[in-house]
Amino acid sequence: MSLRSNLQVTPSNHTSTGKISYKDGNPLIQFIIGEQNRLLSGQSVRLVGKFATFKESGSPPTLNSTNHLRMSEQLGMYSIIDSLTIKSQATHQVIEEIKHFPRFMSSYLPVTSSRQDSVGHMAMSALVAPNFENQQHTVVRSNTANATDTKKGGNSFAINLPCGLFSGQNPIPLMANGQGGVGGLLVEIQLAPDSNVLFDDDGDPDSTDVKDAFYELSNLSISCEVMTPEAQMPPASTFEYNSISSYFTTFNSTNAIVNFNLGLSRVLGVFGNIISANKINNRGENGLANNFPVNSSQATPSQGEAQIDQLFFTRGGERFPLEYNIDTTQKDSSNSANALSDTADSEITQQYMNAITQYSKLMRSQVSPLNTKYTSGAAAVVNYKVDGGSVAGVGVAYDVVSGQGVDFSSVNWGMNMVCDLTSDNPQAFYLFVHSKQTLAFSGNGISVIR
Repeated sequence: MSLRSNLQVTPSNHTSTGKISYKDGNPLIQFIIGEQNRLLSGQSVRLVGKFATFKESGSPPTLNSTNHLRMSEQLGMYSIIDSLTIKSQATHQVIEEIKHFPRFMSSYLPVTSSRQDSVGHMAMSALVAPNFENQQHTVVRSNTANATDTKKGGNSFAINLPCGLFSGQNPIPLMANGQGGVGGLLVEIQLAPDSNVLFDDDGDPDSTDVKDAFYELSNLSISCEVMTPEAQMPPASTFEYNSISSYFTTFNSTNAIVNFNLGLSRVLGVFGNIISANKINNRGENGLANNFPVNSSQATPSQGEAQIDQLFFTRGGERFPLEYNIDTTQKDSSNSANALSDTADSEITQQYMNAITQYSKLMRSQVSPLNTKYTSGAAAVVNYKVDGGSVAGVGVAYDVVSGQGVDFSSVNWGMNMVCDLTSDNPQAFYLFVHSKQTLAFSGNGISVIR
């Protein structure tokens, strides 16, 4: 048994005004959960604050329907976190770091939450919505300076921070390193650029609605629950946890070959998502959307689509864990008049979902035939996807039985994708690896065994 209490931690590098924005040169936010003889419930950690959007002049966007300023309704407040880093406060040893955090969440969130979640508690806590117009009006256009607005100080939010360390069942020991603890935690949040959070839903990056628009955070804190053991705990020598590692590359070919040296010994699964590289940090496009590969020419659906014809994964150059190619059905109808209605191959989607979370235990999801369609990539199509946007991606699970993972410490991970990418249109590919890692404690500090 243990005594439970709540902690609320403000940023250690907070500004005098209490307002933080990427535009004003405050892209890094730090929170210190100090060294103490208590245990942290990782699943209780919440980032709390208020969110508001502004035009270049500092005035709020108008409330009328002609304003085209928008953010990802699928991600909401998760779109503002460019990277999440968790360190030991005592030694500054990096325990976990997730780069491209919004891209990770654009895979994780729709796969592991339902449409009902997005209109219920997640709409209130994370400011997401399956309907972009609802989110646009109630979040993006709603601000403090409008006389008709009742949301004083912006929109309140309280989001958990999905990552391997905070998602585990075991509480995190905050004690000193020599006592079997991490020596407190330093949580660092790198804010995303305004240009990758806010965009024009009409596809015009130079519109007065979106040009130089920015977002601002205020009243920021981390709220969490800690437990005080009633009896002295024997010092532990190790602490095992899950971790998410991120990688990035581009491809621009009908035969995309991707290889990474993961350097990880217990890989549980890999998953990745794709977007045309020219859409990233483009105020005329949703740079956080998940799309299947698309061509530069989008005069017709069949020209724009770059449907996946074949897919397989390798370990050390050999097919693994699937010993066969995923041979899709779309390639037989990719040039049909109804190509735009083609839904992604069901095996690709199922393997992708299984890599994010064990498919047999998945109780809720937003994935459906409506949001896993191939598209032309045109803003008029992509920006108005149903159910919060596209849920496209590729991936594969390696160990859903023992939970011990597969060794990639000395062999390359690889993916071969044959698709209809016939034009010069580089595709950005974000890969995320779910693996097990171990913290080793000693009087000299902690070390991460990957």
